[in-house]
Amino acid sequence: MTLRLAALFPALIVLSCCLSLAAPQETAPEHIQVSGDVMRGVLVKRVAPVYPPLARQARIQGTVILKVVIDKSGNVFEVQLVNGHPMLSPAAMDAVRQWKYQPYLVNGEPVDVETNVQVIFKLEGEPTPAAPDDNAPGTGPGQVPGGIPGSKPLQGVQTGVIGGVIAPATPGDANHPATLRRVRVSANIEAALIQNKVAPQYPPEAREQHIQGTVVLKVNIDKEGNVYHVELISGHPLLAPAAMEGVKQWKYKPFLLNGQAIEVETQVQVNFTLTQQHSESL
Repeated sequence: MTLRLAALFPALIVLSCCLSLAAPQETAPEHIQVSGDVMRGVLVKRVAPVYPPLARQARIQGTVILKVVIDKSGNVFEVQLVNGHPMLSPAAMDAVRQWKYQPYLVNGEPVDVETNVQVIFKLEGEPTPAAPDDNAPGTGPGQVPGGIPGSKPLQGVQTGVIGGVIAPATPGDANHPATLRRVRVSANIEAALIQNKVAPQYPPEAREQHIQGTVVLKVNIDKEGNVYHVELISGHPLLAPAAMEGVKQWKYKPFLLNGQAIEVETQVQVNFTLTQQHSESL
């Protein structure tokens, strides 16, 4: 006698709310960008450049801007010229290669850093050279960190550690480094800090209509790891409210930047998937 289990049991709808924070196959960048304002606060050894004799004789002065990469131990291991007079640039580069920084910590771990350095050459009795544009990447107050090298400037949750500053920083000076209110952190880094993940309820109307898809949210997380703001980026209108309600209940470990807890902005993906399974038995 042939029995069709499908006649005895309705089709089983298996709900799988796959909550993902980033593509796991993405890899972290080799280094992050941090502005000169903050890096000046962790500079422990500064070697002054030797004023080139020919430049002094020609009364040449100005500011040399360099892009430098600092390793996890605080040593400068790469220096590239961004802007500056050709008679001043070599001396600036030779000096900066000898600078020493404290290790820069992200979430308690030292990381390689890319930053901009300004070296000012001023002749005695002459006015101070004009400062570079404060809007230049990595040179202005509050530009810390400035983004992930090689990542897209928008979205802020590209592969890597930190994707840019959201909230303005407190301006710093030589004795008081700039401080941040909130930074943009990649989703794969935040995934490692999540402590409590609440699965959203699949909306009955969406399930009845066999609607599935991915909801992308922008979330703000406070210093204690609580989600205090959720904003919809994209997603089906029948799925988005449930995703937002679920994510509001998530809990993270505090994110540490250079040893200090800081607010975070990141992105969250909530995937709603319906799978139908039909079983037959003879």
